[in-house]
Amino acid sequence: MLDLHSAEVTLKNATCLKCVISDIEKHRDLIENDSPYPEVRAVVDPTDDPDISANTFRAWFLGMIATIVFTGVNQFFTLRYPTIIIYSIVAQLLSYPCGVFMARTLPTRQWNLFGWKFTLNPGPFNQKEHMLITVMSNVSFGGTNGTAYVTYIFQVLKAKSFYNLTSLYDQAGFQILITLSTQLLGYGCAGVVRRFLVYPPSMIYPKCLSTIALNKALHSDEGRERVHGWKISRYRFFMYCFIGMFIYYWFPGYIFQALSYFNWMNWIAPDNVKLALICGTITGLGLNPLPTFDWNIVYALYDPIIYPFYALANIGIGTILGAFCVIAPIYFSNVWKTAYFPIISNDVFDDTGNTYNVTRVLNSKGEFDLEGYEGYSQPYLTAGYSVMFFFFFAMYLATIVHVALYNRREIMKGFRALWKWASAREEHEDVHNRLMKRYKEVPEWWYLAVLAVSFVFGCIGVAKYDTGMPIWGIVFAIILCLVLQIPYGMVYAITNSEVTNNVIAEFIGGYAIPGKPVANLLFKSFGYIACAQSIQFVADLKLGHYMKIPPRVMFAAQLVATIVGAFVSLGVNVWALANIEDVCSTTQPNKFTCASARDFYTSSVIWGAIGPRRLFGSGQIYNPLLYGFLVGALLPIPFYFITKWRPRSGLRYVYIPLVFYGICNIAPYNVTYAWCPMVVGFIFNYWIKRRWQAWWEKYAYVFTTAMSCGVAISAIIIFFAVEYKEVDLNWWGNEVSYAGCDNDGCALLAIPEGGKI
Repeated sequence: MLDLHSAEVTLKNATCLKCVISDIEKHRDLIENDSPYPEVRAVVDPTDDPDISANTFRAWFLGMIATIVFTGVNQFFTLRYPTIIIYSIVAQLLSYPCGVFMARTLPTRQWNLFGWKFTLNPGPFNQKEHMLITVMSNVSFGGTNGTAYVTYIFQVLKAKSFYNLTSLYDQAGFQILITLSTQLLGYGCAGVVRRFLVYPPSMIYPKCLSTIALNKALHSDEGRERVHGWKISRYRFFMYCFIGMFIYYWFPGYIFQALSYFNWMNWIAPDNVKLALICGTITGLGLNPLPTFDWNIVYALYDPIIYPFYALANIGIGTILGAFCVIAPIYFSNVWKTAYFPIISNDVFDDTGNTYNVTRVLNSKGEFDLEGYEGYSQPYLTAGYSVMFFFFFAMYLATIVHVALYNRREIMKGFRALWKWASAREEHEDVHNRLMKRYKEVPEWWYLAVLAVSFVFGCIGVAKYDTGMPIWGIVFAIILCLVLQIPYGMVYAITNSEVTNNVIAEFIGGYAIPGKPVANLLFKSFGYIACAQSIQFVADLKLGHYMKIPPRVMFAAQLVATIVGAFVSLGVNVWALANIEDVCSTTQPNKFTCASARDFYTSSVIWGAIGPRRLFGSGQIYNPLLYGFLVGALLPIPFYFITKWRPRSGLRYVYIPLVFYGICNIAPYNVTYAWCPMVVGFIFNYWIKRRWQAWWEKYAYVFTTAMSCGVAISAIIIFFAVEYKEVDLNWWGNEVSYAGCDNDGCALLAIPEGGKI
């Protein structure tokens, strides 16, 4: 007798087996012919046309124009407060119509120069040359600082308001050597870690994807296919969002500025100190469910669509816990006398509650004056600033331990290939590495040569001139970069979170070269910028990898743009310091007060002159903060073993370095800057991505890029049209957010009678 139930079960099992086999085949096909990561598939084409050239006259001409003009503008405005920084996204947007215009107007004639045939106009303006322009912009002025980092040191050396060490500043050789060394050191380090940070497909670099999304929106003609009912092209979607944000930003940026800092709870009682400390959006902790309507605030620290949602969740949870479970108890308990100061300011204070007067602890040569220090005050940190140092120390070791635990296989694979002298790209057979095999790779000795030249320049610069900086400081910077850029780079490539060496470089420099603030500045610059720029250069190499730009063309473009940008920054800085009257003075009539350089100056005195030994040494007030190193080294370990024991547990999404990373930005930023991107990220990268993935893949990166472009272009026009000319719009909507304690940074406790704490 036929068992119908058994037959039905067998049929269902066979159907399920077919579904499983079909899914496996689809997944295998996806791995072989496209990226396994939906974020990459959304914007990066798994194809390449080798006949499309990136190495064109148009690309080099527009890239050099952007490098020279925008680097010069950025450098000039580093001296002014409020300042303006033009990022590479502006160059990417503006270069498109210029490239199209050149494609329509330049002659197509082929030229012959000493046997080399070329044309000024090879055809339509293409994505590869457009991306090459963007890469040149990135390396010259598109980084975090928008200009050469070391020029801030030259401002500190030159200005009468600071060290006024003209004997060192006036040495042209010193400035040129130090500038080229610091700008190229990271580039040399970047090339030797490509097998770890560029070729592995798991290193996705979310920020690169938004850059490619803009490129694709401008160049691709997609037709009118529907995606969840939407048939608008990426280009039209970009233009609608861009124009909308360009118009809207005039309101929070100029017309109705309360939309930017929407501290509505403080409007009720502006002079209530405790309310401002907890709920304030400007100087408080930022407990506010609706703190802003300004996209510039939303994406100021963390772009909510570029960052994966789990990364935003870790950062947001870390920021909230740090603010209300660590900083608030410390502050309201008056630990380290923090209640006499603002709660999260990154200023340093003295025992009278005023900003620390660093000139009182320096002698006429700009060196530490012990007698002056003992007659004045020790430096005091705010609650937010001191906690920030604890979690910076924790983050450094947590990053190394986390990557060693979770990514050790990728690292060992890279080292095995390095030991065998195998081609780095041969280790990975994904579609993008296969497509790139048709182009000649850049030998590693090219990058090592750049590293060697920059090292020699740095050694001559610090040894020949009276800097107080030892040569071993540069050696240390290179070793620090080579050791840390792999774990730091992996965190950046996977989560878009950039761990930087600025705090640890200052800390080590203060111990190693005590009492010499100028030497500390240089030590910090080499220790920080080598690793930071290396990771940025690596990200651009990944950008070229995605866009199938020949590696040797990328090498030339990055190197030339970096050198040209360095000389432009240096030239504009020298001209400005020589020709702007009373430059860097707090009373400078045109606001060229050198606010960023002033921070460098104060930092050099605190860390270089006074030194970390008097702050963090045994028996000193902030010594307990050093336990951050221990916490960072230990905390990732239990989470790793828990996820091994329970791989489906929700704890697998816990990323300890990112939890610490969120707290590290809390002085002077607050919960607002983590809460807003976390909410927007939940909407886009969790809710929409899960329910309408095809829509997300087509429009998400285009949306955030359009919003950022709209803010950038609108901010530039607002700055030059009204702010620079000091055309103020005075009314309630522009004043209410800045009234009372949230703007003034009121302290919980008043200074006792006698004037000292």
